[in-house]
Amino acid sequence: MNVSRRDFLRWSSLAAFLPGVNVAMGNTARAQTFDDPEFSPLLHVVNRLTWGARPEDIQRIQEMGVEGYIEWQLNPDATDDPLVNGFLEQNNVLLAEEKDMRRIADENYDNLNRPVLWARLQRAIYSERQLYEKIVDFWTDHFNIPIPDLLVEKTLDDRDVVRKHAMTTFRELLFESAKSPAMLIYLDNFNSAKEHPNENYARELMELHTLGVDGGYSEQDVREVARCFTGWTLRDNWKGRFFFDRNMHDDGEKTVLGVRIPAGRGIEDGLQVLDILATHPSTATFISKKLCRKFVSDQPDDGLVQNVAQIFTDTGGDIKSVLRSIFYSEAFMNSKGQKFRRPMEAVVAMVRTLTPAVQVNDYWTLMYWLELMGHRPYHWYPPNGYPDVAGAWLNSNGLLHRWNAAMILAYTSQGWTEGAITLDINAVVPPASTVGELIKVTSQRLLGYEISQEDQAELAYFVSDYGDFNQAVDDNLRNDRLPTLVGLLLASPYFQWS
Repeated sequence: MNVSRRDFLRWSSLAAFLPGVNVAMGNTARAQTFDDPEFSPLLHVVNRLTWGARPEDIQRIQEMGVEGYIEWQLNPDATDDPLVNGFLEQNNVLLAEEKDMRRIADENYDNLNRPVLWARLQRAIYSERQLYEKIVDFWTDHFNIPIPDLLVEKTLDDRDVVRKHAMTTFRELLFESAKSPAMLIYLDNFNSAKEHPNENYARELMELHTLGVDGGYSEQDVREVARCFTGWTLRDNWKGRFFFDRNMHDDGEKTVLGVRIPAGRGIEDGLQVLDILATHPSTATFISKKLCRKFVSDQPDDGLVQNVAQIFTDTGGDIKSVLRSIFYSEAFMNSKGQKFRRPMEAVVAMVRTLTPAVQVNDYWTLMYWLELMGHRPYHWYPPNGYPDVAGAWLNSNGLLHRWNAAMILAYTSQGWTEGAITLDINAVVPPASTVGELIKVTSQRLLGYEISQEDQAELAYFVSDYGDFNQAVDDNLRNDRLPTLVGLLLASPYFQWS
């Protein structure tokens, strides 16, 4: 490594230093090689089913085994979640009735906005129902609604639509989303009337929510579906709950995807369309591919997608059954290192891996990092949701902020965030007598395995100045260099790819 400790101490900002580190460590293979073949699948399952592996997660899967751990995570209702429940009790505005929530937000926008955003990170970091939180994240993007102009509506949508039905069936999610005030306003269906049917929701319903852009629908289908959803609106001057207004509805005959919708009906037109779409083969394939992309790889094998789609069809879109078919597949178990953590996943994973030695006292620090990386919760404005492929996030700006966050987090052990985040770094990394041992125990603690000998040698040049694995580690060396070592490993491809 070309950067000496003295050079490092002279850098004026993390932005100046970290690009050089990436040259040294950026060529690491994405697919990781773990030391113990029996431990490897356990670590892989934990990394994919959670937001990041804590020591207790590793211990739990070792006790339960892979199958026991998967089944435990597939049944979140049976798992106590004390930290999340405590947070919700302290921030009971998130549990309030709509009228109370709206009054609080009208009095002070931030009295609702802050706990909504904090709850997103709180749940990801501390929830015991980790897979549930990941699938909530998936459906949040799938049925994307940005929060800034729809604070109350989006908060209710998150609670009463996405979270309530995240592990039920796709059909339930689809039907509830169609009636969600947030969705009705965001995609303009609340003002769609027979005189001027609005096609926004109809188009996104088929392109993004169900069939996919190549799912077999036509522009005529878009127009007909828009007619079917005329009159799906809101009470109380568009600030209340869902209401079907027959006077706004086009009750003429329609044809959707070759299916005749008879004349003279009301809300049944939209309900029939939702049923057609929920059970359509293209929907099974589209949703299955997106889930495989989420949990397996950016370009999942067609055979896996078709197998999962068949389970989707056979079970009526039962989400647990679909996820189970993914997690028990050979493709899933062989996909180590093929998913690049999105910014929020990376930040949350860094905090989780440092648990319990790290304490987040001010979530705005994390939120600021995510804003710089372009992944602030609920702030994606197009209807397609935050992208879930590496290419969307592998850019110089995003990587730079990601590396900065890793290094700043490590240096909270020296008070860099003035108490917003605190870290007892010595409670994370066990004692080590030599530089080589320090590198090994640090990588084992943060990653679950030892990094390659080549990269250990690169780090040794930094930690010891001279690349001496046998150099003794005294208190001064440990205090001076351990935060940097932790930051470099958290920023490395070893950690950023799961």
